Order: sequence, then structure tokens, then C-alpha cells
Amino acid sequence: MALNPPSPPPDRAEVSVGQAVRPLPGERLCGDQSGWWTRPERLRMALADGLGHGPEAHAAAVTLIERLAVMRPADLTELFADCDRALIGSRGAALAVVDVLFEENALLHAAVGNVRTLLIGQGQIRRLAGARGIVGGGFSGLRPERLPLSPGDWLVMFSDGIPEDADIRPSLIASRPSDALAGRLLERWASDRDDAGILLYRHE
Repeated sequence: MALNPPSPPPDRAEVSVGQAVRPLPGERLCGDQSGWWTRPERLRMALADGLGHGPEAHAAAVTLIERLAVMRPADLTELFADCDRALIGSRGAALAVVDVLFEENALLHAAVGNVRTLLIGQGQIRRLAGARGIVGGGFSGLRPERLPLSPGDWLVMFSDGIPEDADIRPSLIASRPSDALAGRLLERWASDRDDAGILLYRHE
């Protein structure tokens, strides 16, 4: 399951997002889940990776994405605290959330666990930081960060089903984010030993 709004607001109909998830080969359910949602002033993107794989990992990740889909915009520290409470007693999950603030040309990012977020632009790749721990099992050191965005910058969020050193940038040249592009990146880079998920955005 990957969630997105049925119809973006008219003034943001051209938001450039792509997403794909794939279960561990042999599994029916995927423990990696993604979603994105627009409001007039922002885009929110999230990628959740339930611990392990199979039905319990799937349930934890789905719980987070469904909860984020109905949450009002909130401080990311409060958002993660709410998500942590929601997963108590579950398998738990890693989670990354990015808010793109359209008018401010900026992003807000926070993460717990091993979901990676890359900011790619102007010939550089910046790896955004995450806190240690598990959503649903407690975490420490969460420090939301704010960074500027320039037209043409890419955000790439991916789970540990894709190698941390995967050379994704060449595939983004002269491309636009789409579910098809995200699917091709999974085919190229996803491990056959874990679920995998990826979420793409290009700032316009």
C-alpha cells in the first residue's frame, strides 16, 4: 500500500512525487509503506519500515501511514511522539517524514531508525540525519532539521532494503519523479533479503 491524495489542490496539481514499495520475495505483505499528502502551503511525505518483514511489520507500517494521512500539520517532534504512542505493543517501525514548505522553498525533516533521506542538488548529495531507536519502542536524539530547497533539487527517501551507498543520482538526470521511475529504482537496487520502499520528490 502506498497512499496519496485522490486529487491534489488545484494550485499544486503538478507536485512531482513518485513512490514504490516491494515485499521481501516470497512474502505477500510488505513491511515498507509510503504516503504523501498535499495542502495549499505544504507537501508531507513519509516512509515507514516495520521491523523485520511479514504481517506484523506490515501492520506497524500501515498504522503509521494511515495515522499520518489524517493528522493535522504539527510540529515534527509532537508528530513522532504521537506515532510512538500509536505503535506501543506492536513490532515497531523506522520512520522518516519530510514537510516541503512551498512558499518558503524549504523543507523540514525528522527520522527515527534506518530510513534514509537524501537531498540531491547543485552537484551535491546531503544525507539527512535520523535519531536512534524505534517508533513504538522509544527513541532519543530526535532533532528535526530545516533546510533550503532550490528548483531542481531532489529528495530521495528509501528503506534499508536498498543499500545505503546505492548510486541513485544518475537515474534522476533528465527525469521527473513518477511511480514508474520509483519502481525501476527498486528493480535496480532492492535487496532480495528484505522489503524495500522508495519515495521521490523534485522541487519546482
